[in-house]
Amino acid sequence: MELDRITVALRPRGVWERLDLGFALARAWFPTLWALWWLSALPIALLALLLTGARADWWGILVWWCKPLCEVPLVWWISRALFGERTPLRSAPGLLRAAWTRRLIPYLLWRRLTARRSFTLPIGLLEGLDGKALGQRRQLLSVGAGAGWLTVICYHFEAILWGGQLLSLYYLIPNGLAGLDLEAALTDSQSWPYWVSGGCYLLACSVIAPFYVCAGFTLYIGRRTELEAWDLELAFRQGRATGASGTGAPWRPKADSRRTVALAGLLCAALLLAWPGPPAFAQAAPPPLPEPTAARALITEVLADETFGRTRQSSVWTYIGDEAADEEPSAPRWLDGLGDLAVILGRVFKTLLVVLAVAALALLIQRILRDWQPGTWRRRARPATRPREAVTSLGGEADPSTANLAQAVRARLAAADPRGALALLYRGAIAHLRSRGVAIPDAATEGECLRLATDHLGAADAAPFRYLTRDWQALAYAQHTPEPQTIAARLTDWLHWTGAADGSESTDHAG
Repeated sequence: MELDRITVALRPRGVWERLDLGFALARAWFPTLWALWWLSALPIALLALLLTGARADWWGILVWWCKPLCEVPLVWWISRALFGERTPLRSAPGLLRAAWTRRLIPYLLWRRLTARRSFTLPIGLLEGLDGKALGQRRQLLSVGAGAGWLTVICYHFEAILWGGQLLSLYYLIPNGLAGLDLEAALTDSQSWPYWVSGGCYLLACSVIAPFYVCAGFTLYIGRRTELEAWDLELAFRQGRATGASGTGAPWRPKADSRRTVALAGLLCAALLLAWPGPPAFAQAAPPPLPEPTAARALITEVLADETFGRTRQSSVWTYIGDEAADEEPSAPRWLDGLGDLAVILGRVFKTLLVVLAVAALALLIQRILRDWQPGTWRRRARPATRPREAVTSLGGEADPSTANLAQAVRARLAAADPRGALALLYRGAIAHLRSRGVAIPDAATEGECLRLATDHLGAADAAPFRYLTRDWQALAYAQHTPEPQTIAARLTDWLHWTGAADGSESTDHAG
């Protein structure tokens, strides 16, 4: 390891700080690592397609199992980029040949499902150990590495990205276009949505792989820094380089300097020998103890003081009766039995509640299992779009293209109901547009209906409907009621537009 060339600061870091460093490196190198991942993943995906006979389920399993083949080139590239050597993408074939060695075989067989793959890959590929030595080295470095959590987190990120892509394709495709069947994308391996699901998962793996490999490598670097004290070694190297002379030889004192240092040492030794030592201080003799008689007199004098010699009398009340006679009478026995009964009933009710809760949970599980039976959970088919019923005439017939609607509109005008008349006329226009092949959804707004009519019929042919829509919007939203003459004019335009003008006139004359 050429520690002098490392591009990150070597210092003791916790597990989560090492992961954060790996994610930061992945963000900085993401375009190169992402492209390098695809350079190895695309050939593997095409080869898996041939080996599985274009079966989507087996193809997905085989590509997922071969993920270490895509991660090893990233480990090889990162191990050099971290020490200042950036391998260009044009050297990718040579990088793949150097990375795909026999040391990768365990990670495609018995070590494929290990949760510490991102951490143990650098140990097996970069340190050149085999057999028992490799196992001991892996066991030593793996203590407290935290690589298992990294695998769990990255698998969750892959699932979130995969599911997010599927839901985006499902919800963002407009109505009327071929949508994505989520159930088929997850269960039907013979359908095209299942292939879309596999492609989305491969894309999610390509996004997460640089972060997974970089974080695992920084866990490996951090563990070696902790065990081998790389930070101290690098500090010593830098200190030695700082003190080196221009020729590269370590600094040594000159002859004059050595002579001066020797004279100074001799002078200090002579001073120490001539030093007489610290002055001897005479120990102070302890004060003489007083005589017993004097001590007693002193004690008597102290006790004679008011603080020590004062006395005080106090009175307290003390019960002198018979304690057994004054005890409170005990509670009746039936009250004790009632308390025991309450305790028993409480336990019974508690047991009943637990039984009811277990029964409810079992019933819920039974319902869920029943709904999970094959073929029961399917996407509900949307009911076929049924055109709105035509406006019925006053006689009960549903034929908005004839004079029946005209009679109904005139009857509403005669009854001073301009809103009802204009509503009937507008609904009749919608029915006429549908009869001419204009596909108008039930939830379409007035503006959408006008746009569909104009696109299908042309601006000139849809002019009567445009004027009718303008009057209806003014009445429905602005509360601006048109004059009865205006509604009658719109009715005349509608009759000419639908070709029922002659029939309406004959009907009116007959009436």
